[in-house]
Amino acid sequence: MFKKLKNKKGFTLIEIIVVIVILAVLMAVAVPSVMSYMNEGKNAKYQTVARAVLIDAQTQYAKAVADGKDENAAKQAAQSYIDNKTYTGVNDVKETAITVSGGTDAAEKDIQKVVCKIQIESDGPTKEVTIDTNKKVEVKDA
Repeated sequence: MFKKLKNKKGFTLIEIIVVIVILAVLMAVAVPSVMSYMNEGKNAKYQTVARAVLIDAQTQYAKAVADGKDENAAKQAAQSYIDNKTYTGVNDVKETAITVSGGTDAAEKDIQKVVCKIQIESDGPTKEVTIDTNKKVEVKDA
């Protein structure tokens, strides 16, 4: 009778429980890391759009100043350009706030910071994105 029991192959209950515990510990460590990487990837989309908005704002401001407009008119021209432009892969860019600083007249000043609300997908969240001239981007829920 003992010979039959020794010839049986398989795992004991203890071995199976040990494997399950090891897998649970690995999942407890891995899942939060993967979720944070996914959030960083989603925020990268918003950062890319914010960089494009900053470059467009700076370009339109400089163009308006070159056309002889004062600081407020140039700032308004940049804001209306951004509000009317359709960015590739972006559902909406709205409520743009532009901060201008620098010298004493419009030609010596430049755009220092842009704050806008960006919605990537039509059903996705709208996030408030702030970008300054050092390309430092801050993304937060709107």
